[in-house]
Amino acid sequence: MSGGYGSREVTIVGAGLAGLTAALNLARDGKEVRVLEKYDRPGGIPLAHPAVDVTPMDPGPLGKFIGVELAEPYVWKCREFTTYAYGRKIPMDADASNTYCVERGHRKTALDYHLYELCIEAGVTFEFGMPFVSQGDFASLPIDSIVATGLYFEAFEAFNIPYQKVFGYLGKGRSSRDYPCCAAWFHDYTLDYAYYGACNGAVFCLYFAREPVNVDEFDRFCSEQLLGQEGMECQRWDYYEGLVATGAYNTPRLFAGDKILAGTVSGMMDPFALFGVHGSLASGKIAAMAHSDKAEAFRLFKLFNRYYNRSLTVRRVFDATPVAVRKALLGPALAYVQSHIDRLAESMNNLNKSIPGYRQLPQG
Repeated sequence: MSGGYGSREVTIVGAGLAGLTAALNLARDGKEVRVLEKYDRPGGIPLAHPAVDVTPMDPGPLGKFIGVELAEPYVWKCREFTTYAYGRKIPMDADASNTYCVERGHRKTALDYHLYELCIEAGVTFEFGMPFVSQGDFASLPIDSIVATGLYFEAFEAFNIPYQKVFGYLGKGRSSRDYPCCAAWFHDYTLDYAYYGACNGAVFCLYFAREPVNVDEFDRFCSEQLLGQEGMECQRWDYYEGLVATGAYNTPRLFAGDKILAGTVSGMMDPFALFGVHGSLASGKIAAMAHSDKAEAFRLFKLFNRYYNRSLTVRRVFDATPVAVRKALLGPALAYVQSHIDRLAESMNNLNKSIPGYRQLPQG
């Protein structure tokens, strides 16, 4: 394989949001880009798709930064957002929380597929069925290849990057609502948190924890919360064991040896609520920049991740807080900020500072 720093040829591993964004920007910069993907199509984990990621987002500034318009049908402003905190129903103001629904996967209305089509137009070549599973596989890549392999253990293990295991269920089905909406749950039997997002006729639900889940508690969530409170039902559920990039305070890193990292494997995600879309797109652009200007790319990487340690500390304190205390405080706190919209917007923006690039790109 040829390539290297400043080379005209670039190899990227992974055809998810980060890898596709990096590929598109490099191709537009005149590079010959080859993307290697372990599955037979772009878009990340087939088990999880089609999916709807729910996330705070700055679609205008972020779209300008990565060179892609982030709009319908790929990115939708959420019209209805409900939080359930230990039995208390709290309708949230979707505008004040700046919440969006992003379809993921290989459907024509998915952001991944849209990026893939743009890459094809820009001359990027793809090789599917190309898994990278060992340290030797990654070592064989050219210098300054971009590794954007997402939520997979192989790259984390190969580059000795700290991670935290997660366990849970992924649900998929058809939405009964014709508008983008979402809901999130905090409860003593949802362990960590659960959510669903719906847009483009699809519904996606995630029930997970950072410890093995109890099947009875999961069944209770499906019947009492997802269906009972929101009227949503998934036609298919799959058990899933994966990881998140919250293993240590030094997890975020742009470089690993002579390789460039992007997306989840670079640690560019919010360590509290695990929002990953914004960071994946921003990191794809930064990884492309790093192929020709390491200093500027590293400056932006540090800037976009400067609240990571603060947010991880808050997460660890939250995890250590007894359920009885969470019950007493979380619901009333959310209800208060919702009834004071100015406080809600202020609180959400402060909390979401740990989303890489969020409110750090030129607005408008």
